[in-house]
Amino acid sequence: MFLGNAQNTTVPVDVGVVLDMDTWNGKMGWSCINMALSDFYASHPYYKTRLRLNIRDSKRDVVGAAASALYLIKNVEVQAIIGPQNSMQANFVIDLGKKAQVPIISFSATSPSLTSLRSPYFFQIAQNDSSQVKAISAIIQAFGWREAVPIYVDNTYGKGIVPYLIDALQEINARVPYRSVIPPSATDDQIGQELYKLMTMQTRVFIVHMSHNLSSRLFIKATEIGMMREGYVWIVTNGIANSFSLSEPLVRESMQGVLESGLIRKLNLANTSTLSTSKDNLGPIIWPGDSSFAPKSWEIPTNGKKLRIGVPVKDGFTKFVKVTRDPSTNTTEVTGYCIAVFNAVMEKMPYTVSYEFIPFAKPDGGSAGNYNDLVYQVFLGNFDAVVGDTTIIANRSNFVDFALPYTESGVSMVVPIQDNRPKNAWVFLKPLTWDLWMTSGCFFVSIGFVVWVLEHRINDDFRGPRLHQIGTCLWYAFSTMVFSHREPVLSNCARFVVIVWVFVVLILTQSYTASLTSLLTIQQLQPTITDFNQLIKNREYVGYQEGSFVFEILKEMNFDTSKLRQYNSTDQCDELLSNGSANGGIAAAFDEIPYMNLFLGEYCSKYTMVASVYKTDGFGFGFPRGSPLVADVSRAILNVTEGEKMKEIEKAWLGKETNCPDFNTQVSSNSLSLASFRGSLGRRIRHTLRIFDRKDLSSRTFRRRALGDRNGIDSVHVIGASEPSPDANYWSPTPLSHSTCVIGDPETPSSEYADLISPTDQVSEPAGDIEQIVHPNQEGP
Repeated sequence: MFLGNAQNTTVPVDVGVVLDMDTWNGKMGWSCINMALSDFYASHPYYKTRLRLNIRDSKRDVVGAAASALYLIKNVEVQAIIGPQNSMQANFVIDLGKKAQVPIISFSATSPSLTSLRSPYFFQIAQNDSSQVKAISAIIQAFGWREAVPIYVDNTYGKGIVPYLIDALQEINARVPYRSVIPPSATDDQIGQELYKLMTMQTRVFIVHMSHNLSSRLFIKATEIGMMREGYVWIVTNGIANSFSLSEPLVRESMQGVLESGLIRKLNLANTSTLSTSKDNLGPIIWPGDSSFAPKSWEIPTNGKKLRIGVPVKDGFTKFVKVTRDPSTNTTEVTGYCIAVFNAVMEKMPYTVSYEFIPFAKPDGGSAGNYNDLVYQVFLGNFDAVVGDTTIIANRSNFVDFALPYTESGVSMVVPIQDNRPKNAWVFLKPLTWDLWMTSGCFFVSIGFVVWVLEHRINDDFRGPRLHQIGTCLWYAFSTMVFSHREPVLSNCARFVVIVWVFVVLILTQSYTASLTSLLTIQQLQPTITDFNQLIKNREYVGYQEGSFVFEILKEMNFDTSKLRQYNSTDQCDELLSNGSANGGIAAAFDEIPYMNLFLGEYCSKYTMVASVYKTDGFGFGFPRGSPLVADVSRAILNVTEGEKMKEIEKAWLGKETNCPDFNTQVSSNSLSLASFRGSLGRRIRHTLRIFDRKDLSSRTFRRRALGDRNGIDSVHVIGASEPSPDANYWSPTPLSHSTCVIGDPETPSSEYADLISPTDQVSEPAGDIEQIVHPNQEGP
């Protein structure tokens, strides 16, 4: 058939058209093609060629579309074929066109899978469905939704978009926990069964991609069973949205709150360089249930199903988790510290969560496996979560997602302690080291000698027979230890020395008293072992809790497995440690910090925690990977652990905290050493010697000596007495009104006064031959 006014010079070109003529889309497509040709030839009357359209009805059937195309190629010998109408039909017709070398031009087939055929004779004029996935993922990202379930028809059209949609969601870290596939010929009952299945899941964001007729039935059924209420999110693709105006009123009413992937917002023409995925740029949205608040994208299933919480079954450390069975009623009660924490966390959740505890046990009530086995049951879907003293470690996180930990972390070593207090009769020597004892004794003797030197010539208390002077010297020095010295000192130099020495003695005695008191009254408790390598070297037996992952850690630490012994309670651990490695027990116990704190709470006086040997994240609640519960549970855990509720739970189940001594800081020695007094003693000694060595030219002694030399007195003025003493070996001085410190032989003049004595002068003979002695209190002869 020709369109327009054909002339004898025109050349007809046969073109085939394959459409579903009993559908609205087919009729609309045929009308549009005719109008387009009419308008084109009206605007271009000089064209010599005229398209002659040959229409064939595919009757909504893939085989019908293929038969129509084959008829047009063989019988009409068309130069090209426009159509077919949908992606399933196009998938067959493309091969026919390729073999016959006839171009196939499709204006309505949108499946991305058609382009993968890479036929040079197929032209997809319609926009590819994969172009929508970025817009859909942007909507999900804007509202912070972490999961979405695609619902699509099970044919080429439906499955073609899925790979592109999954990739787009993965780019924004959104998961696809399930894919809902609806057969093209599904009945209403089959659609309802699939929707009921979706209701049992936690995800509430659905992306629908199917034909208009099938989607209409789906939304009507979803409304009937209550899936178009508040909390649900429905996003449809263009295939459904473009046909919305053709839907019946019942269908339009059931689709209230559905989002199209092409949301409209005002464009910011001043900034077109970047794309925004913020929901603030969107207008107000009316969600399902006439809600103006964006759904959180998930919720606990509302079909009455409770979360099945798996809990471990164990014989020891039941303060954390305890499973009690009542044979008469066949009921199970689960209690403990971990259970109390979980119940408190659930109370802090922003919504109600129904759950029940299911012991991980065999029919006889025994444990069905270790903690790794329990965690794996969540991965298999047998449990919805795991609650208990389950430690967060790397290999378990491969199967579940853990919420934030609620206990301390790490594996530590506990060993017996011993009292290192001295118990012998010489304990009073312990406060000072031997070098300080010897130094102190030398200084006592030295100070006594220095005071004697400064005082014995002017002080009667420091004179007398040699043994008497020695006794007085030692008595005076050692009596300063208790500040009982009664001999007065007259020399200012001696007074200065005594003042400094008394200060030093005060520091020494007070430090000695404090150190001795500490040794005699405070327990010197020290761990028997501080390094686990010492245990390996000595081939000692060590213990670990039965069923714990600590066993694997000990093997990684190179412990011999034959040297490992199990315990399952605090009492058994105490028994093994008390027996010791040589008597069928253990030298150290390795366990997680919460268990060790509980153990030390009962046996604080016998054991101590000395080292952390392995880092873990503490106890945590495990959920299926990608579970939306994890974020809300983690926030609830923070609210519980930061409040008073956590303290109440710990007090109720673990008891009050005990004040155990901390042995992590080791002191090398409890005795005072010489270095302890280096600053106070050494500086004062140096200062004293410096002053003592300096001459005092203003003293009266030096002034009288200088005066005597000027007057020609050939004698040496010394400090002495006018009458001899009973003992010829010493002089008895008289009290002086002014004293001068002189060190050395008084008969020998110092070289410092060489300018006052002539070279020919000679010093007189010893004191007995001195011809003239000038009394220090006289001014001259």
